[in-house]
Amino acid sequence: MKILLSVIACTPYHGSENYGGWTAVKCLARDHNVWVITSKRNRPDLEKAETEGLVPQNVHFSYAGDFHEWHRIRLIARLQSWKEYVSFSKAILPVARDLHQAVKFDLVHHVNYATWRVASPLWKLGIPFIFGPIGGNERFPLRFFPMLSYSAAGFELFRMSSNIASRFSPAVRACLRHSAHVFAANPETENLVKAVRGSSAGVSWLTSCFHSDEKIKAFTHLAAAKKTDGPLRLYASGMMEGRKGVALALEALAKAKAAGVKFQYRVGSFGPEIGHLRKRAAQLGLTDEILFAGQLPVEAYKTELGATQVYLLPSLRDNAPATLEEAMLAGCVPVVADCGGPACIVTGDCGFKISVSNRRQMVADLADAILALDRRREIILQKGAAARDRIATAFGEENYRQAVNAVYRAVIPCAAR
Repeated sequence: MKILLSVIACTPYHGSENYGGWTAVKCLARDHNVWVITSKRNRPDLEKAETEGLVPQNVHFSYAGDFHEWHRIRLIARLQSWKEYVSFSKAILPVARDLHQAVKFDLVHHVNYATWRVASPLWKLGIPFIFGPIGGNERFPLRFFPMLSYSAAGFELFRMSSNIASRFSPAVRACLRHSAHVFAANPETENLVKAVRGSSAGVSWLTSCFHSDEKIKAFTHLAAAKKTDGPLRLYASGMMEGRKGVALALEALAKAKAAGVKFQYRVGSFGPEIGHLRKRAAQLGLTDEILFAGQLPVEAYKTELGATQVYLLPSLRDNAPATLEEAMLAGCVPVVADCGGPACIVTGDCGFKISVSNRRQMVADLADAILALDRRREIILQKGAAARDRIATAFGEENYRQAVNAVYRAVIPCAAR
């Protein structure tokens, strides 16, 4: 097939959404001729990738939208990326129409960003339109607002307002209803999409994060030498925003420390909530046990996962965090909140899913999980092995490839196959 992809974030040299976009393009190019419209921001990286032979010959790039250098303040940069995405979505349709007139695509597929709140206009091309995987309908519970910094609380209120407004946006509703198929990345978003479409037909679950065989081998190798002695080693990564629940993790670790647990908790990332979390760690008497390491280089990051026993990140609003899946591949036991994407990724066999009840109960349940892992170290190897196998078997590239291709075949008229 000849397919057109909308992938605003797509470069082999960065992580998160960019990694997801790049791996999706390469995966889909295994079976189809692919044209990609991406942000002008990515042009230098993609031209470099072409000179290095990383771009398959049947992949062709076009560019849309404008961009500016990222603001040094992370929260402002996050809002900047949202504005840039809205601009990209408005600019993409003329580019797509020119390409379609020249190429005659069989279908068009919006790959990322993974949010339902901004409508893609590409359903207007008159060919089957695939939307997603998309997320974004997860809600940060109001009862947990007191643990946030003022800026994080303000952001969450802004996002809640945006979700309410977007649900009634004519453009968003038209996009969801005219999609030949919508992939939802979590149950909360899947329920919303079905409600807007008025039917469950043409809607299915699919994670927005998957891993190549090479990556799976590279990370599962880290699990081979996992040790269980010494102080418990815990880790968290990803953009450190209030929604990530690290404030809850700190309170739980304070309870574990009071119960005699020896540990080190490394926060290997950056973000707008770091200053607030540093202060909270000091208030709880955890200055010696918590290390805010900042973003680690790739090899140092892998080394850290190899030495880590527990991945502790009880996000109260998350989609499909790549760092969680990478930690699980490395044999780390995940301790997460039972909501959003992590609830779909983690099972009781391979980790701990903490019910989102109230702050006091969640902290107590998190502390109980930490105590159990510390006092029965054999659980680390048992659940760590199950976590590794869970990602390797259910979140590999072949899973994504088969799911997407099945939908492609279903939505394309027989004459165009």
